Amino acid sequence: MAASTHHASTGHPAGDHELPPVANTMMTFVVLFMLAILALVVGFSNMGEWKVLANMAVSAVQTTVLALFFMDLRKADPLTWLAVASSVFWLGLLFLFTLTDMLTRHLAVL
Repeated sequence: MAASTHHASTGHPAGDHELPPVANTMMTFVVLFMLAILALVVGFSNMGEWKVLANMAVSAVQTTVLALFFMDLRKADPLTWLAVASSVFWLGLLFLFTLTDMLTRHLAVL
């Protein structure tokens, strides 16, 4: 019979995954919290047309911080980076097609 690949004390699969220090996790949480407050401030501000662009920039930074630190993409292998890049590419296409549809709805039917 094959040897068990679980740790006896925790029940988690055995592997070389290390948990980050608590200070790093707390710093990431504080950065995300401050970015959430910034998004709230931008949302209630009177920036006119720039409000949407500013909120999208804040959310892009939040997404980057989440991906790099909570999802450990900093230490990921090339295949994982390829999966991330392809998903961002397809998300961009979805936004492009949606915006194309929304921006051309007012045009008369040819």
